[in-house]
Amino acid sequence: AEFLGYKAPHKTPSVVKLKVETTISADGTTGEPVYGEAPSSIDGGLQIASNINSEVIFETTDEIDFTASGSNDPIISPPTLDSNGEASSYTLTRYVRAVSGQTKTKTFNITSPTKFLELDLGVDNLVEIISCVDGSGQSWYEVDYLSQDKVLKKTHYTDDSTRTDAYDQGNASSNVSSIPIPYVANYIRVNKKFTTKFDEDTQTYKACFGNGLFRFSNSGSNVDPVEQAGVTINGTNIADVPSALGIVTGNNPNLGETPSNTSLTFTYRVGGGAESNIQAGELTVVNNPPAGVSITVSNEEPSSGGTDGQTVDEIKYNAGAFFASQLRCVTKEDYQSRILSLPQKFGSIAKCYVERLDGGTLLVSTLSYNQDKQLVQTPQLGSQNVGTYINQFRMINDQVGFGFDLGTEDNPNLFSGYVINFGVRFVVNYDRRSNPTEVKLNVIQVIKDFFKIEKMQFKQSINLNDLQYNILGLDGVIGIKELKLFQDGNNEYASGRQLYYYKGDGEVIGTDSNYGFKYNFDNAIKDGVIRPTVSPAVFELRNPNQDIYGKVI
Repeated sequence: AEFLGYKAPHKTPSVVKLKVETTISADGTTGEPVYGEAPSSIDGGLQIASNINSEVIFETTDEIDFTASGSNDPIISPPTLDSNGEASSYTLTRYVRAVSGQTKTKTFNITSPTKFLELDLGVDNLVEIISCVDGSGQSWYEVDYLSQDKVLKKTHYTDDSTRTDAYDQGNASSNVSSIPIPYVANYIRVNKKFTTKFDEDTQTYKACFGNGLFRFSNSGSNVDPVEQAGVTINGTNIADVPSALGIVTGNNPNLGETPSNTSLTFTYRVGGGAESNIQAGELTVVNNPPAGVSITVSNEEPSSGGTDGQTVDEIKYNAGAFFASQLRCVTKEDYQSRILSLPQKFGSIAKCYVERLDGGTLLVSTLSYNQDKQLVQTPQLGSQNVGTYINQFRMINDQVGFGFDLGTEDNPNLFSGYVINFGVRFVVNYDRRSNPTEVKLNVIQVIKDFFKIEKMQFKQSINLNDLQYNILGLDGVIGIKELKLFQDGNNEYASGRQLYYYKGDGEVIGTDSNYGFKYNFDNAIKDGVIRPTVSPAVFELRNPNQDIYGKVI
């Protein structure tokens, strides 16, 4: 497996989605929530212990920001009323990923340089390396293999001078995004790097460094390696500008530096194993509550993923699959899978489609969810993060473009993807022995379930025959007189509403900017199947509680 590049984990951590709540007060005059009381950022590393076994501990992996809402977050509750019936407080809710384990640190003092130095962390349940910092404050980065020269760096908006909050896109666009993007992604080239491996002989994890011996030549004599703090020329630290000072390297610098005459402090998380899988409602005890902030934590779902390692057969098959993929995007499906796996912190991508245009260019269409789980255009910063993320995986001759511009050079109108909204009209015949109101409600629920946005993808057709079959399977329904999708309503069932905002060329022709593009459903249907558009688009029943019209007769 190691020869194929696959590193089999000794233990894997259990992962869970935590529900974190805090309370803010209501304005004494208006009754509106006082959002200024909401904590803007609770650092990752929040420890939550099981209320059954206190030794089982989970830690959050990302910041918790109550000022940014997301598609899966019911961000604010109905108000709590006082004795006078007036709003007194609100509850804000955020969901965050947590993994089983605890954060620990260990420091090593390094003297003379050693090629392919190995440092024993002394643990067999390593989950991840959080950071590695040397004595001069410089960071060392974990890589998958020593010849890897770039690593993905994330910059939180609180550390970015061009951004004010998660909705501010900074230099990517002057517009404010409709969805939060807490981090900006960019790759940086590094020589200070290491890998981790599990040593079967010692049954512990080790950090392994490269073989580059960096030295500065001054009148034929060598000084200590540039990692040594305090070596400067004209006030500039040698380690900051190695290429400009005639530094020579020993062996292959692509494998990275090896530390010397310094200390290395590792911060890492340990835990995992089969015993770390817990049940719903078990994580409620916060071991390190944030100062000045009152929160409650719970898990509505059980955790999963904790194992005591892979069997020999699992390693064999996983290593073969890993080698076959080679972490490269070759097909359109490879790109789609890689883009959809973008960490949510860089911008949540809900739908993705990749097509190869004439000339070989790849065009990527994406859509994201807003806080109500409705499709919206992916913000420019999100598209920028996607481009940065997949750049390491694309084939060298692939040119990748994102979205399209339906405006002019002087007045651009940028889109990340097409979305087509519609309403549903139905008339069903019911059995007189049934309650017509109940029959109608059941039909509406079947339609809602059929058009759930999780089921809809780019270039997907809509088979109304399947929907008719589901409706006819309901108790009390004996026939269907009418079932159609529409965008232009009439006085009978939509009061003249138009469920679109743009024409195909981006020209505004509607009145409600929440809707997408116009589509001729009457011409698109054949044999009960609504055919997809030529340009990749997603059909969306955007407001199911508002845009389903029907009656029973």
